[in-house]
Amino acid sequence: MLKPSPAELLVGVADALDETVFPSLDRGLARNQVQAAIGIIRRCAAAIDALGPMLHAECTDLAATLRGIATADPDLVSDRPAFELVADRAVDVLGSTYPPISELIEVVTLLRGQAAALSVAAERRASSQRPEVGRLLQRMLEREESLGLSPW
Repeated sequence: MLKPSPAELLVGVADALDETVFPSLDRGLARNQVQAAIGIIRRCAAAIDALGPMLHAECTDLAATLRGIATADPDLVSDRPAFELVADRAVDVLGSTYPPISELIEVVTLLRGQAAALSVAAERRASSQRPEVGRLLQRMLEREESLGLSPW
């Protein structure tokens, strides 16, 4: 299915709710919930096309940067077999022609866990890799914010 795209479908749902359901509701909790749902659907529609590329970039950046940090300061990796398993999984997923979003989400989640562990270890050990970890975390934040999905 190419037309309508998932983003177009979501916009259509939001428009239908906004034009038909929302006006018929009296002021109160139900109307507020429908209004919030319309806003969430519109934000998701705006972000859906960017999600796959963002996750791919996140996975690529995390895998390469974490490998570099772990090579520069091997003492930061407390569980080497788990680290290598996650790193190998990232290579497998990124080696796919077009990895499914569900797989990218799974690997990005695992890589973020490794990033958190390396970040804590780098701080505790006053590692020379702290600036690199900080730059990685900043890039992660910027990618996440670029989707515009945060409720905050």
